Amino acid sequence: MRIGSERRLAHLRLLEDPFYHCLEEGVDQRAIDFALAAGQEAAELAMQRHGQRPDQIAAALRVPVIYRNEAVQAGPSVLLSEYRSRPPSIILYTSPLGEVDQLIAIHGLEDLLGLVEVTPVHLAHELYHHLEAKKLTPGTSGFRIETGRLGPLRFHTGLPSLNEIAADRFATTILSLKVPPKVIEFLTLWRLNRDYACGQLATLQALPA
Repeated sequence: MRIGSERRLAHLRLLEDPFYHCLEEGVDQRAIDFALAAGQEAAELAMQRHGQRPDQIAAALRVPVIYRNEAVQAGPSVLLSEYRSRPPSIILYTSPLGEVDQLIAIHGLEDLLGLVEVTPVHLAHELYHHLEAKKLTPGTSGFRIETGRLGPLRFHTGLPSLNEIAADRFATTILSLKVPPKVIEFLTLWRLNRDYACGQLATLQALPA
């Protein structure tokens, strides 16, 4: 679907970045290119070393995967997964993940999305965060922007959203997804906060492809 293109969805993530307002004209597209390339590079390296199954990659990297039943509120949505670096671990929240799986089954979205369960998508996404946190891949930290000046001093920062864009590309490549993970995220938003989901979709439609 055209309005759900990977680049447009990546741009939507970039809009949510706390430093988006610091970007000069045209830098947003370069930032997206950088993040997508970082995710692709990490995926290709992971597949060469560990195969294409996220659970096998997690086992090879010795990253504990913890399953918890509770739902955790995260702004207008619910947290389905997260990566924690101290100690390294990936947490998958089975109750909300199961609700998304039910939505896919009830509405017959298996063929459209190319999957019947979303747990592997979230596991793959969080695996990228582990690779970047442990510097097992170049990642997105090399992309920096100027945020201010004080005389001869220049202040620079990275863009946190690029990490998420790269993680989505990593999951898309590892699992050969038909649609980017952000599309699957909209299923959750639509179920839990339809007004917010509609607002996100309106913003999405206005972005460049």
